[in-house]
Amino acid sequence: MSKKSSPPAGGMLVSRRQALGLAAAAFTLPLTLRQALAQGLAGQGPVELVVPGGPGAGTDVVARIAARGLGESLSQAVVVKNMAGAAGIIGAQAVARAKPDGHTLLFAITGTHTVNQFLYPDLPYDPIKDFAPVSLVCKYNNVLVVRPDFEAKTLKDLVALLRKQPGKYFYGITANGSSSHLAMELLKSEAGLDIKGVPYRSASAAVSDFLGGQFPVFMDTVINQLPHIRAGKVLALATTGAERSPVLPDVPTISESGFPSIVAIGWGGVMAPAGTPQAAISLFNESLRKTIAGNAFDALKAGGLETLSTTPEEMAAFIDRESEKWGKLVKAGKIVAG
Repeated sequence: MSKKSSPPAGGMLVSRRQALGLAAAAFTLPLTLRQALAQGLAGQGPVELVVPGGPGAGTDVVARIAARGLGESLSQAVVVKNMAGAAGIIGAQAVARAKPDGHTLLFAITGTHTVNQFLYPDLPYDPIKDFAPVSLVCKYNNVLVVRPDFEAKTLKDLVALLRKQPGKYFYGITANGSSSHLAMELLKSEAGLDIKGVPYRSASAAVSDFLGGQFPVFMDTVINQLPHIRAGKVLALATTGAERSPVLPDVPTISESGFPSIVAIGWGGVMAPAGTPQAAISLFNESLRKTIAGNAFDALKAGGLETLSTTPEEMAAFIDRESEKWGKLVKAGKIVAG
């Protein structure tokens, strides 16, 4: 004969019906909280997603898709606000100082949260203490390109030319501290090259000047340059990933072309001001992951973007690893600002 179960300490036995009722309530509560939070957000105006760069750049395009997905999931207006300049510092600082009420978000990037803290001693925000991670959204490859009429047709040719004529040529910088800037500065250091960087306020301005012949060498995202590569307007010499880009399978990586330590991938993700309620963080994370799991990013993925979907904790750990990696390079003098 089986033993009779003892009642829990200090309480009575819970019937099966009561247990099912409690379980149902447990599942209903998160939904109720989500609805209440969403209604609260809607009642106080739109959510603002700050992009620390100009309109039309790759980061801006990705952020707008994320904003649209957030808005649809939340049934709430989510507007993009471009705040370009100062290597993303202006936009990041604005979000760091914003009221943590769930109405302000940042589309964080490589520069704002892994590199600027080492390049700029007087950085007006703390990339860790002043922000709450929500989720990574994407990562992307960079590509080294030249104009078709330029005499260097391979990375080997370019290295030889720049060594032969130090200080003669310039390259465009889409933003100080961007992954493309880091990759080019690292190549300069590893290969012993003397080529000056010219910082631009936005990626679109840099691309325009490059295509217009203002400078012959450019490190930019694959997403930005793929249409120009396919149109024959620029020549791709090498990409910066650990493996070849699936959309440029015939273009070698820098690491396989004699510089194995050079791997520089850019990333983007959403963060909120520190102190934002955890319920809001969870709601934004859930909404972003829903958007990423759908087909909203399919066109960009065909252009070289890789989507990511993470927990806030996973995003924080990723940023820690990237910060350690690039911090060592900056401190070693292999990366400089501007």
